[in-house]
Amino acid sequence: MNRLLTCAVAFAVSVAVPSFAKKNKDVSEGPFQLGHSLEMVSRTELNAAEIATYVPEQKRLYTVGDEKIMEVVDLSNPASPKIVESFGLDGVATSVTSYGDLLAVSLLNEPAWEKGFVELLQVKGETIQKLHTVPVCYHPDMLTFSPDGSKIVVACEGEPSEDGKENPEGGIAILDMTLMAMGTAPAVIILPFEDKDVEPEYVTISHDSKVAWVSLQENNALARVNLETKTIEKVFDLGYVDHSKKGFALDAEKDGKIRIENAFIRSLRQPDGVKYFEVNGKHYVATANEGAEVKNFNPKTICGNEEKCRVKFGSRSVSIFDGDDGKLVWDSGEQLEQTFAKVAPEYFNWNSKKGKAKVDARSDDMGSEPENIVIGKVGDKLLAFLGMERMSGVAVFDFTQAGSAAPKLLDYYMDPKDRGPEGMLFIDADKNTTGETLLIVCYEYSKTLVVYKVK
Repeated sequence: MNRLLTCAVAFAVSVAVPSFAKKNKDVSEGPFQLGHSLEMVSRTELNAAEIATYVPEQKRLYTVGDEKIMEVVDLSNPASPKIVESFGLDGVATSVTSYGDLLAVSLLNEPAWEKGFVELLQVKGETIQKLHTVPVCYHPDMLTFSPDGSKIVVACEGEPSEDGKENPEGGIAILDMTLMAMGTAPAVIILPFEDKDVEPEYVTISHDSKVAWVSLQENNALARVNLETKTIEKVFDLGYVDHSKKGFALDAEKDGKIRIENAFIRSLRQPDGVKYFEVNGKHYVATANEGAEVKNFNPKTICGNEEKCRVKFGSRSVSIFDGDDGKLVWDSGEQLEQTFAKVAPEYFNWNSKKGKAKVDARSDDMGSEPENIVIGKVGDKLLAFLGMERMSGVAVFDFTQAGSAAPKLLDYYMDPKDRGPEGMLFIDADKNTTGETLLIVCYEYSKTLVVYKVK
């Protein structure tokens, strides 16, 4: 695993920021907001609130979340979503995707390190029919249809057991859906990696359905996959953020205060969610740099023999990479942490999983943990929406001129009632009954589904 991990180092310089020290306060305040890009429309409590897919013809959401059920939510009135069904699945669901009237759900086996499945379903009116259950790979963690519906690509994490005794190999599964028209289960092709410890996490696909990019979170890398030849073309090293540089400060100490400082620390990006987009015909991939602890990681693989070297997992930022050559185009640096300190100081780097407003609780760990990113067009603007798992809330960036100008942070919206954003969906105005552009966010910790209007 460590072979793909990149570099890190440390020393310290300081930038003064006001300090706040309220602790163990019940979550009751909010919402907090920087700008005006998002407006909350509704909140719905669910049992399965991690990942969702939207079928516009039915105006329905299908949600899953570490349970053996899929919840069906009527979104014909976004101000008042209604749960219309809880559909039983043949295993614990990790992800869901859709194309037309077809649904695909990735399921874990029992035990989870055994080979998992993709369950294929078809929606006919008010009824969901099971079509095929297809064995795929070890720990299928995320899946998505290609835009043309011809393939499903699955990130097979191959996550080891807690005691480390079982460590199945990760890989990428491609399901050829062309056989489905003849009533036959799709053919499955597994793309393995040379290193058994590679752990694919998330998939994004080009608009023409020819190329997929797969985040390898623990390995701090991004794989480029040719979907026509069904080969892994390249694996890009995603590098690190150097927090000693101007614009890349962080709060790295858990002391109950907000102290965003430059320091001789280098953080591996290690993205979870990734998203493909185009600007002026150029291919880009945006990464939500959450971070993931790597057991038995040796800092010397990054620091050499430097005595003051410190390494952190996750850079607390969003990055843009060239989709063709993997070169870094832009990184948000300290923008997010500075925004949290300004907009919601009493919740700065709190651990939203616990639901208590304890300032600075995650600063010595991975901070806000940017989890996922979606991108969509609103008018003539290309907007990116970034969910923060531990800090909670959604940041909005303008990516319209990505590649030629630095993206602008337009908004940050956080309500402590909604904790742990996991899955996000961008719904175009013409696919919504109200004619408004919507952002759907599944909050894993609070088990809430929130609808926002994008302005």
